[in-house]
Amino acid sequence: MAKRILEAGFKLFQPWANDVVKGKLHLLVRSIPTKRRGRVAVIATRGIDDVWLRNASEKELKEIENKIGAIGSVEIKDCIEVKPNMVKEKLIKLAGKKYWDYYPKYLIPKKLQKDMVYIWVLEDAREWKKPKRIEGGGIIWAKLKLEDE
Repeated sequence: MAKRILEAGFKLFQPWANDVVKGKLHLLVRSIPTKRRGRVAVIATRGIDDVWLRNASEKELKEIENKIGAIGSVEIKDCIEVKPNMVKEKLIKLAGKKYWDYYPKYLIPKKLQKDMVYIWVLEDAREWKKPKRIEGGGIIWAKLKLEDE
């Protein structure tokens, strides 16, 4: 069976990129919508989330060490527009209270372009054996020509 070629990937800081490819984060609250659907790469940027880093254990740090670049893929199934004051209710409805408790609240956008936030619905996460180096791209998206694993 031929492997699928991924033509786009979205960027996240660690450890959140790692959590996406492991299927722990399957709903992402973003400040911008996406019309893109289908399989895309998940790109771990060079930065590590400062708030997370302050409380990270050695084991957690080891898990994301050297994981920079495209580290896996995921299907974008939907993008749901939500009023910021309804994010908690919507995430609980979609994924349960445990998910809300786990979700890093400080990642929920505060500066909004259109007084709305967007929940990207992700499915079928796949973690790759080795990261694939990515050059350039925009702040959120990068154009690619990568083989999915």
